Amino acid sequence: KDKRVRQALGMAIDTDKIIHYVMYDQAERITGPFVKQTDYYDRGIQPMPYDPEGALELLREVGWVRNSEGWLEKDGKRFAFTLITNGGNDIRKSILTIAQDSWKKIGIDVKTDIVEWSVFIGRHVNTGNFDALILGWSMGIDPDLYQIWHSSQTNPQQLNFVGFKNNEADDLIVKIRQEYDHDKQVEYCHRLHRIIADEQPYTFLYVTRWTAVLDKKIVIKEVLPTGEEEIKKITPTRTGNYSFYFNKWIKLAENPVFGME
Repeated sequence: KDKRVRQALGMAIDTDKIIHYVMYDQAERITGPFVKQTDYYDRGIQPMPYDPEGALELLREVGWVRNSEGWLEKDGKRFAFTLITNGGNDIRKSILTIAQDSWKKIGIDVKTDIVEWSVFIGRHVNTGNFDALILGWSMGIDPDLYQIWHSSQTNPQQLNFVGFKNNEADDLIVKIRQEYDHDKQVEYCHRLHRIIADEQPYTFLYVTRWTAVLDKKIVIKEVLPTGEEEIKKITPTRTGNYSFYFNKWIKLAENPVFGME
């Protein structure tokens, strides 16, 4: 329950290695729960550094010391837990191995388990029956994080399945929901981001990058209220996503020319 333990776990993982070797550099570091392309995300917060020695120092502060075999112990008990993820996902399987190896190097005895998706969600995520797990979120740009981070959402079947509880965070989550002034909402989001980044209920790893290859002849055809047709260039959303308006896509015979091109 000491945040220094969670911070140490994050510092022991080389996330840049995951991004390079597992994601082939098609990802970037993140530090918190908001979509990075929005101003709700606080870019002033630096990612957790890869620092195994610093991780060991934090663990020593809370009483974990290495025994003669190199394993971390406290009050005669070895630091050990099981890390799980779902099957059918090679990326998560690779991250599982890297995390296990990283923690083993600093003396943590980590077992791993890969289970079928329905078992993963039904027996573990929804019930809170896990030590640690690897999972991902697909987030929209709405900054309302009530269901995922508010302390009232920690019951079985709810989305705050890591059991994060923080009074200041709860207050900010409600304020974000109720605030209509954008600048104030951003301020509340940044404060919440800083709390979550410091408490480390998750070890935030990365967000994937979108790489899109588009035929210039493919455009969006909009029908105006007047009945006239308007041809528009396909542009990404704020999150860099191109997968929208498929039902309005058409392919022209020639490359169109838009203004300012």
